[in-house]
Amino acid sequence: MERLPLASRAVLSAGYDPATRTLELEFATGRIYQYQAVPPGTYEWLLRARSKGAFVSRMINDRYAFRDVTPPPESAQQDLSEALRASLRALEPPP
Repeated sequence: MERLPLASRAVLSAGYDPATRTLELEFATGRIYQYQAVPPGTYEWLLRARSKGAFVSRMINDRYAFRDVTPPPESAQQDLSEALRASLRALEPPP
């Protein structure tokens, strides 16, 4: 999902998909969360809010189901790839 940069110390960027009513927020901590069933007006108010972090705390957190969609660090992806290759090699018949 494409996100817009925000002028905020707490919330770095926000994106919204009106078809699925999904709000995606990237926080200064590096975490990215998707909130489900968020009305379009809530996203519009977030963009206009003076304090994005306060708005998220007051109007989004604890109101909408969410999931963490933060990509794993590059090193974790490489470790997973190597583990998958090793498990596939273990399945191969001996020469």
